[in-house]
Amino acid sequence: MNRGLIAKSIRELWPATLLCGMLAAAFEGLIAFILPRYEQEMSLQILDMEFVRRIIEGMLGSRIADQIGPEIIGSIPWAHPIMLSLVLAHAVICCTRLPAGEVDRGTIDVTLGLPISRWQWMFTDSVVWVVSAMIVIAMALSGHLLGASAGGGRPLGLQQGALIIANLSGLYMAVGSGAWLLSSLSDRRGKAITATFVLIVVSFLVSYLEQFWEPARFAAWFSALSYYRPIMILRDGRWPVRDLCMLYGAAAVLWSCAAVVFTRRDLCTT
Repeated sequence: MNRGLIAKSIRELWPATLLCGMLAAAFEGLIAFILPRYEQEMSLQILDMEFVRRIIEGMLGSRIADQIGPEIIGSIPWAHPIMLSLVLAHAVICCTRLPAGEVDRGTIDVTLGLPISRWQWMFTDSVVWVVSAMIVIAMALSGHLLGASAGGGRPLGLQQGALIIANLSGLYMAVGSGAWLLSSLSDRRGKAITATFVLIVVSFLVSYLEQFWEPARFAAWFSALSYYRPIMILRDGRWPVRDLCMLYGAAAVLWSCAAVVFTRRDLCTT
């Protein structure tokens, strides 16, 4: 890997990484601190009010049984739209930098003039991106553990934490790789970001609607959020092999397509 490219990527990614990581940690810590205080009250409301129950089911991506267990309350911080928006926003910001962001800034010609191949540039930037993703998710997990401990809740165990982080990382990588492919196909970063966020919003809608609208279940196969279900992980305590294979497999395919497009496209600022 090229040291100059690593330094360039770190310099460009650290502000977004620090901001998203701090916000995710603050949100996870706050909600993990508050939820245990209202666990019993929330459980009664979910069971008694059908409308509230449907909303919670849509957010968690799973049906709620007649008994409300601790896994439902424990999964809310990890399935909450604010948490997911912060993590996925980091993926979109990072993965639309190359090449659409470079073309937008007018620096693509200068960088491509360096004695490096496009594959080397793509690989180096990807390594820095993955490390930054790990930092954001680790900060969110740290905030959750601190908040749960301070609020008298039950922090995630080692196995539970590993399972949720693996599933969340798969979702992050799939969305980020999709953003990278759209960036490779675009000449303007704004277009790539807009297209990615539209797909994310559609995925959110499909994930919510599939719980109580039959036609949406057919589209759920194409929604990345359909393969991220923290409640199932906390309830069963098993590795979600199918979901992980789908997410990481999609990430690998999308990243490979983005790399092929990037290395073969004619790129210039004119």
